[in-house]
Amino acid sequence: MATLWSGSQWKVTSSGVDTLENKYFIEKSRVHEDEGGKWTWEDQMEEKGWVDMADFRRAMTFARAKWPRK
Repeated sequence: MATLWSGSQWKVTSSGVDTLENKYFIEKSRVHEDEGGKWTWEDQMEEKGWVDMADFRRAMTFARAKWPRK
C-alpha cells in the first residue's frame, strides 16, 4: 500500500486515509460520504480527543482531490 501524502498524524495511502500508527482508517470510497449532509468526518473526528484536526483536514483535502466525487 503506497503512501501518497503524509502529515504529522495522518497519511493518505492508495487505500484511503489512515493515522500513521494505523489507529483509524477511512476507506477511499468513503471520503466524500459526508459532504452536503448534517454529519461530517470532521465532526466525528472533533469528538475524539486525540485527533490533530489541522492534519486531519489536510489529509482529507488531499484525499478528496485525489479521488473526486463521481
